[in-house]
Amino acid sequence: MLRWLLTALALLVIVIILTQDFQVYTELVYRYTGHSGPYNPPSPSDNAADFFAVTSDGERIHYRRWSPTQSPKTRLRAAILSHGNAGTMDDFVTIPRWLTSLGIATYVYDYRGYGLSTGWPSENGIYRDAEAIYAEAQRRDNATPATTLAFGHSLGGGPSAYLAERHNLAVLITAATYTSVPERAALHPFFGRLSPWVWTNFPNRERIARLKDTCLIILHAHNDDTMPLKMARQLYEAHNQNAHFAEHPSAGHGDIIKYVPALAGALLNECAIE
Repeated sequence: MLRWLLTALALLVIVIILTQDFQVYTELVYRYTGHSGPYNPPSPSDNAADFFAVTSDGERIHYRRWSPTQSPKTRLRAAILSHGNAGTMDDFVTIPRWLTSLGIATYVYDYRGYGLSTGWPSENGIYRDAEAIYAEAQRRDNATPATTLAFGHSLGGGPSAYLAERHNLAVLITAATYTSVPERAALHPFFGRLSPWVWTNFPNRERIARLKDTCLIILHAHNDDTMPLKMARQLYEAHNQNAHFAEHPSAGHGDIIKYVPALAGALLNECAIE
């Protein structure tokens, strides 16, 4: 009996390790079980249009560009928004409307394997996706590091922190984000011991610690049961120069997206981007 239980446990561990992509990139589960949400074209009232960008390894990444609705109110000209692991770019409506009202062209996109984008998600692949969108912002809006903002919700903190460090972007905003995927996995009450076998990293704390001229804004909900508040504080503390922190008492993990304009608006003014 004991031998049978140990064998079953070992098989369970192997299955968990081999299927971790479905756990990290939850949209894969919806996609391959037929439960993905339908494609929703942009509303005419949102002054947005959809396009495809081609990555360095040949994947087609679906993205939406929201055009500015006002004259520029800061030196920022482009924003790149990266969504969470169980969402798509359709999650972002409130934030693009806010940013475009500041005169900032806003790009939202679906990672490879999500929505209409081709391919299979991976850490390095998603970095390529983010790079392709930044290249589009450079081409369409003459974006430069000094005029670009990166925003990431949850999983999206990974590609956003990557872009901010690699290109020394003007502003990085994260909401409900983690220090790294293995560190978050280690907190699981049953399978935390398997964290050394997690092959997705997204080392956000390390990247944020290496930021140079980037203004950092960390947003988190006090009652976030998915990403511990202490991780947000660790990200904030990792950037010992131009960093700001805002906490919402009850937004939870997903709904904090709705409060980003209210939480980040005043802090953005402190980033000296007038």
